[in-house]
Amino acid sequence: MSFLQARILLLLSLTLLASPFFATSGECAPIEYTVEIPALPGGLTPLLSSVSDCVDLQNNPPDTRGLLRKRVANDIDSFMDALKAKGYFKAEVTGELDTNVTPHVVRFQIDPGPRFVFEKPRLVLVPDDSAREHLRDALHRIKAGEKYSSGTILDVETALLERLKEHGYPSPVAREKKIVADHATDKVAVSFTIDTGPAASFGSTRILGLEDVSDRVVIAELAWEEGSPYDRRKVDKTREQLIRTGLFRSVRIDADHPEGSTAVNMNLILLEAPHRSVRAGLWYYSDLGLGTNVGWTHRNIFGAGQELRLDAEIAETLQRAKTDLILPRMWHPRQNLGFSAQYEHELTDSYEATNLSLSALARRPFSELQVGYGLAYRLTEVDDEELRRFNLISVPLIAEFTNADNLLDPTSGLTLAARMEPFTDIGQRETSFVLWNLSGRHYLPLTKNKSIVLATRGRYSLLAGTNRDSIPEDMLLYAGGGGSIRGYAHQYAGELDEDDDPLGGVSAVDFSAELRFRINREYGVALFGDGGGAFSGRNPSDREDYFWGAGAGLRYYTPIGPIRADVAVPLDRRDGVDSPFQIYISLGQAF
Repeated sequence: MSFLQARILLLLSLTLLASPFFATSGECAPIEYTVEIPALPGGLTPLLSSVSDCVDLQNNPPDTRGLLRKRVANDIDSFMDALKAKGYFKAEVTGELDTNVTPHVVRFQIDPGPRFVFEKPRLVLVPDDSAREHLRDALHRIKAGEKYSSGTILDVETALLERLKEHGYPSPVAREKKIVADHATDKVAVSFTIDTGPAASFGSTRILGLEDVSDRVVIAELAWEEGSPYDRRKVDKTREQLIRTGLFRSVRIDADHPEGSTAVNMNLILLEAPHRSVRAGLWYYSDLGLGTNVGWTHRNIFGAGQELRLDAEIAETLQRAKTDLILPRMWHPRQNLGFSAQYEHELTDSYEATNLSLSALARRPFSELQVGYGLAYRLTEVDDEELRRFNLISVPLIAEFTNADNLLDPTSGLTLAARMEPFTDIGQRETSFVLWNLSGRHYLPLTKNKSIVLATRGRYSLLAGTNRDSIPEDMLLYAGGGGSIRGYAHQYAGELDEDDDPLGGVSAVDFSAELRFRINREYGVALFGDGGGAFSGRNPSDREDYFWGAGAGLRYYTPIGPIRADVAVPLDRRDGVDSPFQIYISLGQAF
């Protein structure tokens, strides 16, 4: 081979090897396309779009028409499965790729046909048919004549197993599920076969993981008794009650049910939480100045769930120190007894008051409702032109309900509280009166992700049984300030004396509405309006005498709760009395 021939052969070889890299751009360009799914009744079009590969991968077009046709074929199978799951067993689905236009069009033709309905379901229980009476409500979720849905069948099967676990059968198993669609009648027959397993009772209970907490605390929270029929609900209730004590960071309950045994042995594996905690807060209100609060809690001070709290609050106009000792399971397994002692010194534009209060209050929960009763003593000295001393004995009665989802930043739920407390002076004064207080808060999420919440609250208070002059000034009713009617200074949303100082009233009402917008994970804003006032009469005055405030605020969300900064203006500003605006900065929502 000559040198020239060798060069020509080498050039041809290099050309052949390089040719794939010089293909025209049109041959390797992705196949752009659009998707057409016909409008169908019953929300079927969004359903089919959600399971479509062609729709889901439209922004990632394939390199060849063959790959695109494969997507279409996959979608036809997915559409048929989705339609059958909704009861369209006679559905017909076809798809085509229109390559005569640019971009190409994936076009589906769908005839869903009639939607099948349920026949009366059938349930077979082995070996114990006596459990059937506990399963009727779960089985009747499938009603003859209702539109078919595979999700309903799965829900009913799960409910049947859960009902058995709640009525003495800890280990049921779904053996068979038959679904037969009759194309002649457009009906679906469903049959469940469930192995109930042997009936069993709660056996022995073993508690693991305790270090400083006494096992008596755990035993007192058990919702079951040894020998009683097994009930899954009691297991869940026990777990919830143990977590609610605040003594455990982890609660795991394992049910040990050996095959053929009639006893279920319960194993509780617990991980204790830190028993001590420290808290601190800082706030600024333009009417009250700067304030701080600190606290310390020990949740297991004597080893059996007893809780000791120490709190202090210091501000320009208020100094407070308080201690609480809470003893669980007093006179009843679900009842707590709390002892409280508090010292408080308050300086306002109207009075200077110093008081010492002692109380013992028993609280008992009934699901989401909590009731309480007790005995309290209050020694008060008030300096308002003259020094007056009160020795007051009272019997507080309370009722509280809450299902709010969060303490510092609630987004849903309701909180109601009622308090009735008769007071009697045991000193030289012949004074007796009754404090009535009703309050409520409601949180309504306006979006599914709870990014917009409408929060509302209201309060009505009344002092009955004597005139205003016989009541300590610091116990009279006031309105205005960061926790009441924002825009007005603390205690100034009410009647004033000749020096423009608050008089205090024997009745008070205030209410708020706040629209909270959470912009992102860290920031949010709020718009709010407040109204109400404190009045010298037993009943609130006409609306013309109410005080109104409005404003807006910024929220910065932290792991321990939102930091709020609110600015409010009085809508009924009084010359020489009310400031143009008030500022409130603190941890947690306004209410």
